[in-house]
Amino acid sequence: MFTESFDIKRPVWDPQTLAALLQRLQDSGYQGLTADYRSLLGRYAPDQGDRTFGTLFAAADEFADVLIPPAQPHARVILHRRESTVLRVVVAARTQQEARVVGTALKVHLEAVLGKLGDQIADERGRSSLTRFRRDVLPSLHLGGNGDRAPESRNPLASQVLRAMSHQPVVRGRPTVLASQSKPLAPDRTNEQIREALEQLVTEGVVERWHVVICREKGIWLGSSANAEEMRTFSSLTMECPHCGRRVRDEQADVAYRLGERVPVQSDTRWMCELVESALRRLGVEAVAVHPTGGGDVDGAACYQGAVILFRAKDEPVDIGDLMRLQEQGRRLESDGWPVFSLLVADRPLGLDTSGVRVTVVEGVASLDGVLEQVLKAARDASLTNLLPATLRPGGVPLADLLPAD
Repeated sequence: MFTESFDIKRPVWDPQTLAALLQRLQDSGYQGLTADYRSLLGRYAPDQGDRTFGTLFAAADEFADVLIPPAQPHARVILHRRESTVLRVVVAARTQQEARVVGTALKVHLEAVLGKLGDQIADERGRSSLTRFRRDVLPSLHLGGNGDRAPESRNPLASQVLRAMSHQPVVRGRPTVLASQSKPLAPDRTNEQIREALEQLVTEGVVERWHVVICREKGIWLGSSANAEEMRTFSSLTMECPHCGRRVRDEQADVAYRLGERVPVQSDTRWMCELVESALRRLGVEAVAVHPTGGGDVDGAACYQGAVILFRAKDEPVDIGDLMRLQEQGRRLESDGWPVFSLLVADRPLGLDTSGVRVTVVEGVASLDGVLEQVLKAARDASLTNLLPATLRPGGVPLADLLPAD
């Protein structure tokens, strides 16, 4: 379930205003629990069946209602008067996009009754949590920035490929890989994805691209050039390969990628951190910050639906102490009132007994997306619990009104 929420603050939310708002929604095709409740009163108290919305609210100590939008029958709108001056509006739907569409349509009806919302909206989509996260959490974790996507952000797969290239065979003094043999750079990705990552590194100037012709029998390079047209000309020649006797045009044409002279220095787990950041943003997380060099108890943090997600990435042996230190950082934030979800991301199975430790362990980046989806769902569920009252009381009716007449 996905939600959109905002608070509307007014000098007072009186019964008349609430009644006018619900009447507008009912007239526009919304089905409401309070409206249905009112229609049922006639069964138990015939004289009360025509009670107005305003009369119902005047008898209630608190107010909440659940409505079904006319165009999105699977979504729900919850209105809850948290206090005399604040009405909380929560939209719950199957997707984030559906929740936003319902929320946008709902605001049209709200403004028809309340006027321009503008400054009346006190906290939309958890903006106050994002502000606290940027102001308090990121500095306390020594994470720079404000969680926005950096304009120069690299495709995390490119970072993974760049790291893996340093372990490739050396040709002419530098690690080199052929496009036809690049699958080991990222075994869980397609050849096309790996090729795109390599081309991005070429664009950045950290990898060189060479067009080559190779002896099919011996695997020896017969010629290479950075110019594709020159190699096409060479490949069309009728001369024979000195190693196998084939004509050059019948030999293997390929593309070689070689590390450039200036490769940026990065931590061994930087590619994993970028992978986590990219996955979180793809799944709808707005604020994600990653430590530029790593090495601390926390490599990154994110804010989602009022919760903090902490993560640590390791491609070296992990012990229980790594989990405990990450857990301690989470407990510190929980003491400040934050719901916290902690993850340790490893690039291989760990075989650790993690029972009793409140840290989710990702054993292999191939399972990262699935684990993150579960964590984000848990964060949404926790957020919904905080947004709504424990019970909904759509209308209060004095017990005396429901007793039979003498």
